[in-house]
Amino acid sequence: MASTGHTRPRGFSLLEFALVVAVTAALCAVLLHRLDGYRRAAEDAATAQTVAALRTALQVEATRALAQGRTEALAALAQQNAIRLLARPPADYLGEFEVSAQGRVARNGWVFDPRDKTLVYVTSERERFASGKSELPAFKVELTRNVTVAGKPAMSLALNEVGVQGGR
Repeated sequence: MASTGHTRPRGFSLLEFALVVAVTAALCAVLLHRLDGYRRAAEDAATAQTVAALRTALQVEATRALAQGRTEALAALAQQNAIRLLARPPADYLGEFEVSAQGRVARNGWVFDPRDKTLVYVTSERERFASGKSELPAFKVELTRNVTVAGKPAMSLALNEVGVQGGR
């Protein structure tokens, strides 16, 4: 028996296909924007964790030097790269070089600037940080002298944020 009615071809029309592609592209754009926000939040958390680990390592080394009566070691520690105090450098440590001479970096990470003995977090995108500015946060190991209750001077080390560097 043969059918006498018209049969509609199966599949998508060109208009339906274009609509599906447009909706998929819009959803992908929203997803990528959200993932970038999560990536930045994770990077901020990793940066804060590295600073906390460096501060802890400095306090351990300062306490060790003071317990052994080697106060001169504190001045030497203040001049060296604080990353060397960690058991292993963070995955985003890029090395030692002058920040102003480095040009564009391929990826984000920590750099020790031997000129002014600062540890700088450089970015490939000149992203914003907590201040909303496109500046590079810089930290420096500083020797501090405090007066104790007994009136004796006490020395210690601190990893302080020394402001920002303009960078590139």
